[in-house]
Amino acid sequence: MKKYLMMTLCLWLVACQSDSDVCTDTLDLSKINVEVKITRLEQEIFRLKTKAEINAFLDKYPDFAEKFMLRNRLPHDSIAADQIYTMITEPHQDTLYQDVQKKFADLTSLKKEFEDAFTHIKYYYPLFKVPKIYTVMTGQGSFFGTDLFVSDAFIVISLDFFIGKDNRYRPPIEMMPDYIWRRYHPAAIVPSCVQYLSNAYNKTDITDKTALAEMVYHGKTYQFMRQIMPCLPDSILTGYTSLEINSLSDAKNRDFIWNHLIEQQVLFNTNQRTISKYLEERPSTPEIHAKTPGRIGRWLGWRIVQKYMQKKPEITLQNLMDNPNAREIFNQSGYKGN
Repeated sequence: MKKYLMMTLCLWLVACQSDSDVCTDTLDLSKINVEVKITRLEQEIFRLKTKAEINAFLDKYPDFAEKFMLRNRLPHDSIAADQIYTMITEPHQDTLYQDVQKKFADLTSLKKEFEDAFTHIKYYYPLFKVPKIYTVMTGQGSFFGTDLFVSDAFIVISLDFFIGKDNRYRPPIEMMPDYIWRRYHPAAIVPSCVQYLSNAYNKTDITDKTALAEMVYHGKTYQFMRQIMPCLPDSILTGYTSLEINSLSDAKNRDFIWNHLIEQQVLFNTNQRTISKYLEERPSTPEIHAKTPGRIGRWLGWRIVQKYMQKKPEITLQNLMDNPNAREIFNQSGYKGN
């Protein structure tokens, strides 16, 4: 059996932005003006007292009511109002609300992060329209909760999901595995939204059901995030810990991982159960090694895309995202685990 070398000498991923490097954004964004407005719906919601006031609130924000709360799809119009009323009248939700307001007392830095990201998107895609942004508190899944809702028209951020582990009340979300829960923190909000927004630009061949196609798709997503947020630390972009990033920075480890995929004929495998082992959320990928992080196929897809962009410097971000041919990107990258 081959020995798996878990080296920790290098600090960060090769050819990626380091958490410790000084980042310089080389784009000229001086002619792009982007203005972001964040509407704090959670503050309005917790001032409501009656169901009549709640219904008036939902009428005031029809996009939130219909797209996020699915008010128009529910059997009875009163259900959406009931969900909000239940949340704001439960004592523990008030405690959580206080923690949210303390943690997110000032959203100036969040607004600036969104403006920077949207400015970059508009640089590459001039027709991009800045979405409205709402913040809410949904009870972390107790009722109608979801962490993020991202569309081309508006974004909804459930701040209670991103409060971190130090809040006093953590209902059902605390049962989420730590390898996922650790990625819920304030610095992850904008990158997560950018990741969702990338889907609108990421062309794919729906007839290609191979693991390689999914790997490259995710690799293009990571590359989009990197170019939209060039100073984003790798740890936030990938969701990996420093220890996991350290191990992946070693060439012998990368070769070992790549050789496994080649030997097991994973790249062109179309079995979804097999593909999920290498690309879906898991604490690790034990098929390779107990210490190989989960979602390793997505990271490898990014390595392929990076090599492709290095080999073909004339390729722009738009060119990359418009190319649905994963096999072409892979072949022209010359990637062999390096």
